[in-house]
Amino acid sequence: MTGASANVRIVPRIPLRRVALEAAGVALAAAWGLVAIAHALAGAKRDLLLDDGDSVLLPLIVRSFREGLPNEWGMSPVLFVFPELPLYLVSATVTTGVAAALLLNGVLNVVLLYGLLRVVAGRVTALSGGVRRRGHGRAVTGALVGTGGFAILCLLETRPGGNTGEIMSLYLTTTYYAGTVMALVAATALVVHLLAGGRRIGGAAGALALLSALATLSNPLYALWVTGPVLVTALVVACLRSRFRRPLLTLAAVVVGSGIGYAARLPLGPYLIAQKDEYLRWQGRAESAQFYGDAFRVLVQTVGGRVEVGVWAGLILLSVVGAVLRLRRRRDDAAGLVALLAIVTVVVVAVGLNITGSLATRYALPIVFSPLVSLAATVASADWRALGRRTRDRLPLTRVGSRRAGSRRAGSQEAGSPQAVSRLRAGGLRVAAGLGAAVVVATLVAAVPSTASVVAAGSASGEPAARCLTDWSRGKDATGVAQFWTVRGLQTYGGDDVHLLQVNSDLSVYPWLTNLAAYRHARVGYVIVATGEIPGGHTEGWADTVTALGTPRDTVHCDGYDIVDFRGTPAQKALTSAVVDSADAQAALRGFEW
Repeated sequence: MTGASANVRIVPRIPLRRVALEAAGVALAAAWGLVAIAHALAGAKRDLLLDDGDSVLLPLIVRSFREGLPNEWGMSPVLFVFPELPLYLVSATVTTGVAAALLLNGVLNVVLLYGLLRVVAGRVTALSGGVRRRGHGRAVTGALVGTGGFAILCLLETRPGGNTGEIMSLYLTTTYYAGTVMALVAATALVVHLLAGGRRIGGAAGALALLSALATLSNPLYALWVTGPVLVTALVVACLRSRFRRPLLTLAAVVVGSGIGYAARLPLGPYLIAQKDEYLRWQGRAESAQFYGDAFRVLVQTVGGRVEVGVWAGLILLSVVGAVLRLRRRRDDAAGLVALLAIVTVVVVAVGLNITGSLATRYALPIVFSPLVSLAATVASADWRALGRRTRDRLPLTRVGSRRAGSRRAGSQEAGSPQAVSRLRAGGLRVAAGLGAAVVVATLVAAVPSTASVVAAGSASGEPAARCLTDWSRGKDATGVAQFWTVRGLQTYGGDDVHLLQVNSDLSVYPWLTNLAAYRHARVGYVIVATGEIPGGHTEGWADTVTALGTPRDTVHCDGYDIVDFRGTPAQKALTSAVVDSADAQAALRGFEW
């Protein structure tokens, strides 16, 4: 090796201080995730994380793959293929149980939120010439403030269920659109790069198009959450600047990408069983307005709910002020563009939900997450040195005298002198450092018991009631049936001999979020009837059905449900015939060849 070639540095050297800074940011975000999840586990949100009929979808999909069943799933409009399923597969690979995988996935969601906010904040600092120095520290701080705000809002939520005004906690689950929230934050970073003058715009536009395609393929709601707001924002920026190249490129990338993603969904028709009129209720605006109004009124009945609304309103106001002041001063200000996109997103999503007659609060997630992204960008872009200089320039020059012990001491002090401003700034930095240290210490103190709580919950069997069914079904070659809200948790946490199918109370197939292939050649031998409270307040009408089947072989009483055993009785044939015939009809309608 020659002397010249020996001096060539192939791998760029990253300062150890920066590595420690970035690692500390990730660790702190993970700690906040553990604290938020522990809070949810300790209260009414536990079922939402571990047992909810929708939350356990991905574990059921993985179990179906493991059992070698053909893919004949009946999905809602959301496919959860990007990035939810890959994230859950990673979580399931490094854990030993479903509960542990779901909880680890929740922590990963928070860490990824921090990472994506870090990318947004990094783009803002890189595109803001006045704050390039120490930009990494500013970006980490901004991302931590945004992630910390999310964690605090989660701690204010205490109500059960997934369709309430408390929607921040939904992000901790695997199937309440956390992946689309991630796509929204990632798209924000790419959009601000394109609109604020970033380099390599071709690569950024391609990345935005790819992201939009994958996100729309997985969840068409991306069109309302991202495509629409970006379209409006790009047009506004084009009008403000009277320059159209970058806005049009941004608009083209997101629209073309979303179009490709939606087109890729068309061949998946047999797997999408939801009807459009269930989601696009054009005549349901009044009902939608009443639904969201009721959710808001219930939310503010608690102190935590009122604080949550107050924080959200404050963040909205911060975004409005930031967009107006920054874009008026400089029309390509990166943080101002993030704030503008946040405002547009809030307005477009709110209007869009009302126009489509929405009756689900989870669709409003961008209304609370977009202002958090703007908060992270605002903190990262704050140039306290420039603020100090402006403060010094505006302070009047005064002379301050004082008398002590009857003697006059002549002297003067310039209140606006560089020394005074420097002392003021140093004092402010000490206060900020003290607050930051206090937050870190408080987080670490809270993270220790929170980690123990999350680990204990992950080590448990998830739904304790499933153990009774697991013990009873061991060695029995039979399939059971139950209603959706009863069967999901039992099937998820039951042993290898537990095989359950979800049906309506008339024994017809309920194909929602289940694999129709499991119904093929099934031998139905028992019915599970809920005896306790059903999650979400749902009701069952099984009494007449079970009575009509006749006298069972046995009835086993478990915690919250009964196992009504019809194996070996004349009712087993009637059970099997009713369920399999219904499944045959469903398969024919969806074009599956049985």
